[in-house]
Amino acid sequence: MLHLRGAACAVLALAASPLAAQRPHYHVVKRIVLGRARADYIIVDPVGRRLYGLGDNVIDVDRDTVIGSVAGGGGGYAIAADLNRGLVRTGVVFDLKTLAVTGHVDAKGDGIRYDPFTHRAFTWADKDAWVVDMRTGTLVTKTSIGDGLESGVADGTGKLFLNVEDSGFVQRVDATTLKIEATYRVPACGRAQGLAMDNATRRLFMACDTEMVVVNADNGSVVARIRVPSRADQNAFDAGTKLAFNANRADSTLTVVHEDAPDKFSVVDKVPTGGAARTCAVDDKTHKVYVFYYEGATRETAELVLAVLAP
Repeated sequence: MLHLRGAACAVLALAASPLAAQRPHYHVVKRIVLGRARADYIIVDPVGRRLYGLGDNVIDVDRDTVIGSVAGGGGGYAIAADLNRGLVRTGVVFDLKTLAVTGHVDAKGDGIRYDPFTHRAFTWADKDAWVVDMRTGTLVTKTSIGDGLESGVADGTGKLFLNVEDSGFVQRVDATTLKIEATYRVPACGRAQGLAMDNATRRLFMACDTEMVVVNADNGSVVARIRVPSRADQNAFDAGTKLAFNANRADSTLTVVHEDAPDKFSVVDKVPTGGAARTCAVDDKTHKVYVFYYEGATRETAELVLAVLAP
């Protein structure tokens, strides 16, 4: 994941114009400097109404303000909203309501994802993967579910889809048996990083070098290839608006793609984010999109900033 100049997180909200359903529009309305924190993957808890991943900061997504922190947090989180439990990729287990640390497991992952079907959290780095039972907050096993994995999604039926970064592949993994069931090879993807999913239509949104590639999650066929300035470390999909988002570091924009039909997609917006953002998360309730980027002359002086985008 990227570690550049300082960081800003932008929140983008759906335009309230009469044409919003056809051509939504987003723009920056707020920026909050978060200091010299390190960020990587960000995620919205839609139940607790909080954003995680900007260092140990916790953001209230209804007020877009910092409301607390997770001791030892940062980088990536699995959110089990149904169990009121969170996991940081470093192994910290915490209470979602109070943010109090309630335990620790021996894990040191990069990518991370919660699977609500098995109630397991998965975090991975290189060849290693740690599987945590989120009902108890304890480690189930340390194993391997692939090598060189980056982003991942869960489909809600017990399957994980995980990008193999350097190969441009997507792997389908059974979250119960931990077996790799299929490998989808996407031609000319380059480095596969961000991954989002429309669970209803079974479409994966894969962030490749200069394209958002839409893949059929059931058979691996390429449905669409959408040109973007650069790949996203983490992209996002809003099930309510049928919009997919790709944050582009190359030109500091957010490409917004509408799913017109399961096999038809159109670019509806390209929004300046104010900095070299390459990661995003969406709040399905408010339709706001959060991005961050680093801002500062050097890594030592760089600051993380939260920017809020709205009509």
